[in-house]
Amino acid sequence: VTALSYSPDGVLLTTGDRNGGVWVWEAGTGNEFHSLRGHTGGITALAWRADSNIVGTASEDGQVIFWEMNNGGQVKKFTAHGGGALSLDYARTGEFVTSGRNREVKIWKSDFTLKKSLTGFSEMFVETTITHDGKRVFTADWNGVIEAWDDNTFEKLGQLSVNPPRICLLYTSDAAYEVLCVDIGG
Repeated sequence: VTALSYSPDGVLLTTGDRNGGVWVWEAGTGNEFHSLRGHTGGITALAWRADSNIVGTASEDGQVIFWEMNNGGQVKKFTAHGGGALSLDYARTGEFVTSGRNREVKIWKSDFTLKKSLTGFSEMFVETTITHDGKRVFTADWNGVIEAWDDNTFEKLGQLSVNPPRICLLYTSDAAYEVLCVDIGG
């Protein structure tokens, strides 16, 4: 299992695996609800629309597929990112955001059309999320840098690095003082 997500109403649990399989389970009983087939690469992300009627799946095959829960059929399938789609997240507004190995972040309208593609980045984004109201997009890149973006103007609002600083310890050894420095997480 490479990804999992509960539906907003708590009724269903979705899991995805490294072989491209997606399963929807009844959360209360653990019974299989749907087995969804359509990806040829490992599942990297799952995201539910706010009404719990549609779940989106992102995959290393670059595809993003949206599935409806009445019969498990595909609502929409498209190539979102060449080289693989890595993340997917929904806002309550129905807009969603994806990122991929192609170093792009894409913001999509609720009708599955592209709203904006943020490009020109030096690092790959491993995670993206959009706020519940759809006003801000947050990106996290391979080096641990998190950036906030305005969903309407697409301007960068801020940045922070979550990589911890170098830690140095002073200790004594045979009546001498030594300093040991360790880079953690960087």
